[in-house]
Amino acid sequence: MKFKVIKEYNDAPVNPINIRKGEILEFVEESNPDGDWPNWIYCKGKNKEGWVPKQILHVVEKNVTSTEDYSAREHNLLMDEILISEQELNGWVWGIKETSPENPGWAPLNCLKEIK
Repeated sequence: MKFKVIKEYNDAPVNPINIRKGEILEFVEESNPDGDWPNWIYCKGKNKEGWVPKQILHVVEKNVTSTEDYSAREHNLLMDEILISEQELNGWVWGIKETSPENPGWAPLNCLKEIK
């Protein structure tokens, strides 16, 4: 799927969390299930912290285990850029910009419009 940027986004984290399958992290908080960004869990690990999709975590009390590799790398977006999507999850799209296919990342769906 292709998307066109309709709203600029410049909040990409400087040090996004990256985790490996089987990695154990500390559960900090869960996003509001009725809010704009449901199904995210804020996790902490050794020298890392950030939001991780609930769908890839096995939660047991205050510990979570990742069931797959995950990167929270995000794109900063400029108007009219084109993003090619590989996955959509919890209000975000994982994909590449047409202008920089070597750098995949997440983009908020509310900044994008699907194009044919």
